[in-house]
Amino acid sequence: MRRKINYYLFLLTVCICAASEVRAGEIKPVLIDSAATYRLNGYVNYYIDSTLNATPEAVLSFANQGRFMDINGDEYVSLGYTDLYHWVIIKLENTLPDPTDLFLSIPIPSINRMELYRCHGGDDVPDLISTTGDRLPFAERPWPIRDFMFPIRLTGHETTTLLLKIDKRGQNFVFKAKLGKPEAILQEDIPIYAAFGFYAGIFAFALLFNILMYLSVGDRIHLYYSLYIFISVILVLDEVGLTKEWLFPNLGRFHDYVKYVSGILGCGLLIQVMQLFTNQHAGNSRLYHLTNFYKYFIWTVGMVPVFAMLFPINMQLERTFFFSVNLLVMFSLVVIVVCVIERIRGGFILGYYYLLAVLLLIVGAANYILQVMGVVGAQLLKPNGITIGFAAEVIILSFALTQRYNFLKREKAQLKKENDRIKMQSVRQVFQAQEDERDRLAKDLHDDLGGTLSVIRLKVTDFQQKINGLQSDEREAYEETIRLITRACDDLREISHSLKPKFFLENGLIGTIQERLSILNRVSVVNFDFVYQYTIRLDPEVELSIYRIVNELINNVVKHSCATQATVQLVESADELVITVEDNGIGFEGSETAGGIGLKNVYSRVQYLGGRYTIDSNKNGTTITLEIPLQNHGNQSC
Repeated sequence: MRRKINYYLFLLTVCICAASEVRAGEIKPVLIDSAATYRLNGYVNYYIDSTLNATPEAVLSFANQGRFMDINGDEYVSLGYTDLYHWVIIKLENTLPDPTDLFLSIPIPSINRMELYRCHGGDDVPDLISTTGDRLPFAERPWPIRDFMFPIRLTGHETTTLLLKIDKRGQNFVFKAKLGKPEAILQEDIPIYAAFGFYAGIFAFALLFNILMYLSVGDRIHLYYSLYIFISVILVLDEVGLTKEWLFPNLGRFHDYVKYVSGILGCGLLIQVMQLFTNQHAGNSRLYHLTNFYKYFIWTVGMVPVFAMLFPINMQLERTFFFSVNLLVMFSLVVIVVCVIERIRGGFILGYYYLLAVLLLIVGAANYILQVMGVVGAQLLKPNGITIGFAAEVIILSFALTQRYNFLKREKAQLKKENDRIKMQSVRQVFQAQEDERDRLAKDLHDDLGGTLSVIRLKVTDFQQKINGLQSDEREAYEETIRLITRACDDLREISHSLKPKFFLENGLIGTIQERLSILNRVSVVNFDFVYQYTIRLDPEVELSIYRIVNELINNVVKHSCATQATVQLVESADELVITVEDNGIGFEGSETAGGIGLKNVYSRVQYLGGRYTIDSNKNGTTITLEIPLQNHGNQSC
């Protein structure tokens, strides 16, 4: 009894397996009813024509023999690179008694050529009802939109077989289909057009912004980024099938290479933008020369597909283009990341903005490339990684460019501050060297030449008792000699005092100027008046610089002005010290103002003190006004 049961179970198992095999070989029809759209998962089968010469009749017989394989028609399925023809079969069965209009949509962005055959009922000879593809004019499409869309009309209770011959040789084979009533299928495209309208607005704004910025500031980064946006927009539009509809309806074979050319040139431009954004150059990057060489290399490679148009289609060359371009894009992204990280490690903090800007682009592009090469089967980002990544990069990098200007502005201000500090330090060192040299000269004049003149005067005065024995002309010569020696001693004392005021630290600025003017009032033809309102004491180094300025100006009055009256004023306000030196002399021309060494020294010291000066000179006299800020210099009450 048990043996009989086991025997029957075995027979049942064999029958079930045989039935399953028969059912697996069957192509199930899509049942058409009153629904708006129909799911195609489980109803779409495909066959790969490795001979490239299979006829529709032969392919239909292959379907009846169960040689077709299932494919999920509701989702994008990528089979990777192909240089063969693919045949797709879909059976339809109208369950309604009335005629039904349908749209079969193939939303694949790029198909070289596609032929639709239809076989009614039990016919064995399919009829060619439509031919379309990217290599044909856009106007010849069955329905003038980005998708490849075929109108299908079924009579009541009709059963029909649709056979698609798809030529995507030289590309990745990806497939998806949509089936439904015309209104429903067309309405499904409305959100897609709206989404790309939104993205197009972002891209257009970024493009216009960078063009205006280039025209405004002349920064080359905006020119290159504008070109990058333009080329990338073409790439994005081609990826979703809109280049044929919106831009180039009759590209023909060149359409095969739009994606290659725009992708490679875009990578080169993105590297150029990265170099300008991060300020990469030979002085701060060991990778600069290699990156530059690679950039020009891929720009050259990007033009190769254009020259391929001059020759007949060669599938080996198409395969080379396909894998080379995808690998170069991946490697370009790696180059960008490595270079940006190097600049970040070198202290360029804005490099983080650039990494953030290209992050989604890198993820989306990597996922897209792996998908088209058949490594992964789905897009992580919808509608596709290229579009989302590029939109995110444009938004973030546009913001980063504004931050770059703020960063460069701060950096420029810091560099200016550092240059001013170094310049002031150099000026201070020059002035200190001058003061040291003045000290040395004053000491040498006082100790050496002054002592010598004193000895000479003593020796000459020893002859005083013998003067009565001299003749009148000899006495006049002797007295003239005494006067010259006395004058030489006075001049020496004045020069020594001018080089280094003897009691400057004790007398301060006001006392030293008073002493100097008192001497000049005695020995010169100019009568000086001194007016001051000065209640503070500045740093001794600053006061000494102010004294040098005033002394240079009053020396100019004595030597060059031919004046008889002059006034020196020092007036202190809350935040500045105003110095005015005016005379009633003959004045001077503007060229003399710029050429005088003394006035150049005055200008240098005023600049060193952070002040400014004005000169008003005419035939009635000269007025020079200096304004020295007080808040930048330490001060204390007198």
